[in-house]
Amino acid sequence: MRSVVRVAAYLPAGSSGGVRVAASDEDAFTLGATAAERAWVDRVRVSDPVVVHLLGDYPSTADWGFPALLGRGAEVVRHPGDGGELARALRSLEETGEGPALVVAAELPERATNRERPAPSPPGAAAVAYFLETSDQPRPFRLGPASGSPSAVALALRRENSDDGGLRSDTYVGDWDLAPAAGRPVDLELVRRGAERNLSAVSEGAYVPRPRYLENLPSRWRFAADECDACHEVTFPARGVCRRCRRRDALTAILLPRDGGRVVAVTTIGKGGQPTEFDAQVEVSGPYQVALVDLAEGVRVTLQVTDAAAGEVRVGDAVHTLLRRLYPMEGEWRYGRKAVPAPPGTTERRER
Repeated sequence: MRSVVRVAAYLPAGSSGGVRVAASDEDAFTLGATAAERAWVDRVRVSDPVVVHLLGDYPSTADWGFPALLGRGAEVVRHPGDGGELARALRSLEETGEGPALVVAAELPERATNRERPAPSPPGAAAVAYFLETSDQPRPFRLGPASGSPSAVALALRRENSDDGGLRSDTYVGDWDLAPAAGRPVDLELVRRGAERNLSAVSEGAYVPRPRYLENLPSRWRFAADECDACHEVTFPARGVCRRCRRRDALTAILLPRDGGRVVAVTTIGKGGQPTEFDAQVEVSGPYQVALVDLAEGVRVTLQVTDAAAGEVRVGDAVHTLLRRLYPMEGEWRYGRKAVPAPPGTTERRER
């Protein structure tokens, strides 16, 4: 039987009207991706087929985006996004079938198409991901009556599955204990304007053909690199050849840390200095920062900074990375990792 082994929650950094709201470079896919990464963690060695169950209004990108995010083939199944369906999906997966599975629920009530609806109800935008795997000694996961939004149901399930006969408390990771109203204040109307971009925009600057974009996803989304067994050099992005000794037959695929990088240089891009793909972002949100981040010894990457005002991130700061929208191109959103300020007190890198 399958058993729930890890449950991860994600809340956006911004808040409006006392609840969390997604930034303009976030959508259901990025919310769910962040929760899924936290739940998946070191499961890259799992060899069995993975099934990803999605609850929410995800863009079509999610159908191939989640397999790309996990770095493996995966079947993607969509469900209605209500909390009752979340509980039903978990119960069904525990009772039937074998192998690893992810259940990912994301909600953005502030982006409802009906503009007449009131302000979002707590907890606002959120995502939760459950990782299940086959176990000879499955731990019981109690599923009582479930009603409300997926995030509300997830909170109720956490209370139901306490240490007393249920899951251990360290099974729950992420933003479970963050106060919805404690996020960074944002202007919800500006966020909406930035999120509702024209997907037919034509590139004039940083154009990347879609085949090249897809080819680079392992490095750009997962920070995949090659380590040379002969000279011990790390090549990032991975290119199938060692950048120092040029050998191709001594490479080992590795994943660089996504979190705990250190800023070694940072600049602010003001109006007129941005590639045309970011014109709309600058018009809505103003200047943004770009940081050179030390991911690992000898490995650096250039990342746009998000969830921070221009000038807030400085040299020496610790940053984490999250998958976010970059810009629309060829009729769809392009996604990539961006740097976000690490919580106060972060001093060490957190491995994948």
